[in-house]
Amino acid sequence: MTYPELGSAQFWQDLADNPAALAREVCAVSIVDLDDTLQKHPALRAWVGASYEAARIELERRAWEVTKTRSLALIAVNEDATGRDGKKSKTVGVMEAEVNARADVMEAEEGRLAQAEVVGALRAMTIALEDRKDMLVQLAAKQRLEMRDHYTGPTT
Repeated sequence: MTYPELGSAQFWQDLADNPAALAREVCAVSIVDLDDTLQKHPALRAWVGASYEAARIELERRAWEVTKTRSLALIAVNEDATGRDGKKSKTVGVMEAEVNARADVMEAEEGRLAQAEVVGALRAMTIALEDRKDMLVQLAAKQRLEMRDHYTGPTT
């Protein structure tokens, strides 16, 4: 396997740059070294599962940050919308557009979206590792049959 060490800076960078390629590498099966793949699979699955849950929690934090930032922005825009006569001079739609156009709101939303990509990639890896487990069981059974046939001759 050629994927970066789990949890390393390179792993997280690869996850951010190209999550699909990293997922493909992490979830690949080495038939050449099946015993090693079988031994490392539970740890890999546990690590990816734990990382997925941590990423989901971080996504919730970022969503809360977006909510707080939007609320503060809406308060500021609302205060700016009051005219000299005390009446609102902007419609709700205009104020909402101003909130969405603020740099701090866009930055918070970009952070949430970037985290959502990480969550999606880790979720995909979690699902793929479940499929990988099934494949490993089948490959190990096939390898046992081949070894038996090699030493005892095929049975029909």
